[in-house]
Amino acid sequence: MREDCYDEYRKRLNILITGNSPLLHSVMLELHNLGHSISITKIPHETLFVYASQQPDLIIFSNFENAYNTFSSIREINPDAEALFVIDINNPESFENFFDFHNVSFISSTATTESIISKISEFHKAIIRNKQSAQNSKLYDLILQGLPFPAILVCACNGETILANKAALEILPITGSESRIPFTSFLPEDVRNNLFTDQKTYRTHSLKSVCAYDKFWDLTFEQVAPSVFLLLAVDVTEQRKQLQLREEMERIARHDLRSPTATIVGMSRILETEANLDSDYKQLAEIIRKTSERMIRQIDTSLTLIRLETGSLVTDSHPFNLFGAITAAIGDVSQLVEEKELEIQCFLEDEPIQDECPLVCYGEASLIITMFSNLVKNAAEAAPECSTITVRLSDTEQSIITEIHNLGEVPNSIKNSFFDRYATHGKRNGTGLGTYSAKLIAKVSGGDISFTSSWNQGTSLITTLPKPSENLNRN
Repeated sequence: MREDCYDEYRKRLNILITGNSPLLHSVMLELHNLGHSISITKIPHETLFVYASQQPDLIIFSNFENAYNTFSSIREINPDAEALFVIDINNPESFENFFDFHNVSFISSTATTESIISKISEFHKAIIRNKQSAQNSKLYDLILQGLPFPAILVCACNGETILANKAALEILPITGSESRIPFTSFLPEDVRNNLFTDQKTYRTHSLKSVCAYDKFWDLTFEQVAPSVFLLLAVDVTEQRKQLQLREEMERIARHDLRSPTATIVGMSRILETEANLDSDYKQLAEIIRKTSERMIRQIDTSLTLIRLETGSLVTDSHPFNLFGAITAAIGDVSQLVEEKELEIQCFLEDEPIQDECPLVCYGEASLIITMFSNLVKNAAEAAPECSTITVRLSDTEQSIITEIHNLGEVPNSIKNSFFDRYATHGKRNGTGLGTYSAKLIAKVSGGDISFTSSWNQGTSLITTLPKPSENLNRN
């Protein structure tokens, strides 16, 4: 059944009319014209059978024998069954015992057809609201129970758990006598006091890596009704262990690799300056030193990337010459540039930069060098052989914009994930971390990166980095 047809069907009423009042004949015709389903019975046994088999939305009793006992039996089947009694207001004794029932209405037997239809319309609106509410409740419960992690509805007033899904009941120590909202006893007092203070704005609180019940959890407290909060708890214990293991392995690798590499840098520098080598060997010593220095930066970057991802990195920001960082980055990819016979040209606005450029930006120089190394390497790998890469710097009031352009095009398959982790295409030794880490560095430095790419215009990587504030410039 199509969804629109189902919605229309759901809005119809299934009405059971009992009795033989002449007034109901015109009512039945009008109800039928409105699209409602009508059933008619005249005796109690038949009425009970039809109700049990059809479960109508509304029963109309009119001049019906033994109506009280019949409806009492129906209420045993469905305590919330609704009814409309057509009564003779001149004979109170005939209907006074009907007041024992809840969710029933009355209308005079002398009422017009329009009045009865209007009364039924009120039932109709209420029934639709109740059906919608019941459906939403079932859907909400289905979603809640289907979540693989604890989800709990709690009352902020008395700390009681209103509803807990299966995962919560299996994992958490929730009991019927629980008077404290789960997890709150593990939170600092200031955090706990702030969770439920401002309930008029329906705020959402997110807490990361909360240690509770011998595990670590990411918690979300979201207000869904007055004084009612939905608590979602995601177990991140394993992720935390893996991250700690990865960080420890990175530290070990960094220590074991960095120390001997630093020794190579020192020894090659001695060969350059004090070993009285001829020019050819001195050039080889310089290559060894620069390669070793680049390796040290890459080792340092591997640990920095983890800190960037976890948000634990505190940058050592200071003003520095941006073109110097770009020059160092270009030096890191000199071998690739030579192999592909590329040319790299640098401009300040539209003027070629010869040796120096006075533009100063603000950030951690080593991170910015790493960022531009990744971006220039990306451009060099994507550029056609024997083509030109341009680096264009633009000075604005509060930032410096750098555009790195090459004639290659970003494949359509990775355009939407260009800055995502492991996004790479067609590179033999590509890791997919270059643009990802560059984006993280730009963000943590207070800037950003974007790109444009097309087959006829090539690709431009556009970075924005902040300039030092006026106070720093004065100092």
